[in-house]
Amino acid sequence: MDKRTFLKTIGAVAAGVTFSGNQLLAGNFEPKHRKADGNQLWLWIGGKSDWTDEQIKDTYAKIKEYGFDGVCSNGDLEYFERLAPITKSLGLQLHAWYVTMNHPGDKEAQKHPEWYQVSREGYSCLEKRPYVDYYQWLCPSQEAVYQYIESQVMARAAIDGVDAVHLDYIRYPDVILPIGLQPKYNLVQDHEFPEYDYCYCDTCKQKFKDEYGQDLDEMEDPTKSKDWRQFRYDRITRLVNRLTEKVHQEGKKISAAVFPYPDLARTICRQSWNDWNLDMFFPMIYNNFYNEDARWVGKATRKGVRDLKGNAELISGLFLPAFKTDAEMESAIHFAKKNGAAGIAIFDYNGMKDNHWNLLKTLS
Repeated sequence: MDKRTFLKTIGAVAAGVTFSGNQLLAGNFEPKHRKADGNQLWLWIGGKSDWTDEQIKDTYAKIKEYGFDGVCSNGDLEYFERLAPITKSLGLQLHAWYVTMNHPGDKEAQKHPEWYQVSREGYSCLEKRPYVDYYQWLCPSQEAVYQYIESQVMARAAIDGVDAVHLDYIRYPDVILPIGLQPKYNLVQDHEFPEYDYCYCDTCKQKFKDEYGQDLDEMEDPTKSKDWRQFRYDRITRLVNRLTEKVHQEGKKISAAVFPYPDLARTICRQSWNDWNLDMFFPMIYNNFYNEDARWVGKATRKGVRDLKGNAELISGLFLPAFKTDAEMESAIHFAKKNGAAGIAIFDYNGMKDNHWNLLKTLS
């Protein structure tokens, strides 16, 4: 996410490969300065294009000083050209954060209204946006959309000093919001409502008919179709795995911010991320979104690690506002490490207070 506040709380805070991308080039992707298992420390941070080079250096030097191994930073290409030499000189891994399927205010995409996802209700999310105004999602079934996304991903991968591209919003819109967020929208989502169920554009309908021999327009209730669910899981998976192959050809890594664990991610946003060939996963295990405590961070981590079967690293993502005390945060970190995480990632830099910096330094 570019992570304004997800749907007001964090919001914009934005053909399959049959082999494992990790196995394909595993020898080229051994992290430099790898820490002992469980001790990697990462930070999501927004790009500040108005910062001077000195401000960037001072900020990232502090991040390094407090024990962080890497950052997932957003920003435009010009910003990454400035940032990458700095992170490289500091020994910080840099993942260029890219909001993948959600394109709010994208003037180039808006020249192609047919690119946008269509709800079961029959509206393009460009004209009727689910939940919030910045939900403007492109359709993963359309080849022109893939080519557009690939061009932006590869522009980031080509920058010297960028270690990886970090995909975010790599999914469909939330058909079911996390239970802790539903009251903010006066919703009780006990089933899949038409206005939040995507994508029913002509391209998706035709491709589903071609692959499964079924006509969505003739289905009494498409939400009951396992084939239709699988079709949408596969749309995102194929897009991700095509991007993975291209990024690996550039000699770079690829990672993603994903929902807490695969079963939950499939239910909420059609995200079957254990089928993706990425090098690293950053599940956003934001326990307060699900009305859960710190122990749940460990449970979600364990499920993700289990489903990845050792094919990629998992870095458990923590949401600072979820923790009322340092003890709660330390407990969540403990449960993540105990259940197989290669490390933790903090969302986000802007929320970091002195107590957070000091706690993380003692644990790094």
